[in-house]
Amino acid sequence: RVERIWELLAEAADPADDDTGPRGTYRYPTDGSFRALRTMDLRQVRAFGAGGALRLDLKMAGLSNSWNPANGFDHVAFTVYVELPGQPGGSTAMPLQNGSLPPGMRWHRRLRVHGWSNALFTNAGASATNEGTPATPAAAIVVDRASQTVSLRLPAAALGEMASMRGAKVYVTTWDYDGGYRALGAEPQGHAMGGGNPADDPLVMDDSGVIVLP
Repeated sequence: RVERIWELLAEAADPADDDTGPRGTYRYPTDGSFRALRTMDLRQVRAFGAGGALRLDLKMAGLSNSWNPANGFDHVAFTVYVELPGQPGGSTAMPLQNGSLPPGMRWHRRLRVHGWSNALFTNAGASATNEGTPATPAAAIVVDRASQTVSLRLPAAALGEMASMRGAKVYVTTWDYDGGYRALGAEPQGHAMGGGNPADDPLVMDDSGVIVLP
C-alpha cells in the first residue's frame, strides 16, 4: 500500500449560518435533531490533490450520528460536482435537485454521499431526472468528529486517471437524503424541509460556490 502525499490546492471558507437555501428562506425539518447541530451548514472546503486523486475536507457547523449511520454521519447529504480539466462535454443539470450548476461550470463526475450511500456517477445520460451512469470506485470517507469534518477521497481511477487535478472545478452542495433527496415544502414538517416551492426551488441548503483548483 502506497500512502498518498496530499498537496493543498485550494481552500474556501463558507459563511456561518447561511444554511437557508438560495434565497435565505429554507428551514430545517421540525424534528429537533436537525436544527440543533446545523448539520447542513458548510463552513469550509479544502481541496487536496495527489496526482490524479482528489480529497475534499468538508468542515461543518456540526456532525450527527444519532441514527447510527454506516458512513459515520447523518442528517446531511453531500452532492459534489467535479469538472475535469481539459475534458470536453459535461452536464450542467443537477440531477434530482431541481437545479442547474452555477454559470460557467459543467460536471464530468458527481458524487452523492450520505450516512448510508456513497455513489459516484459520470455525466453520460445525466439529466434533471437521471443521475447519470454509475461509476467506481466511489469515495473513501473519513469522519473527524473533533473537527466536525468529513473527508471524501476519490482515487485517480474514479476521475479518469488524470495526471493532475489542477484546473479542475469543484462544487459542493448540502441537503439530506432518505430514499431520495428529502422533500421540500412551503412549511417544514418533522422530516421535510420548509420555506420553498417544490416545483421550482433547488434542493440545496448550503453550497460552496465553484472552487477552481489552480
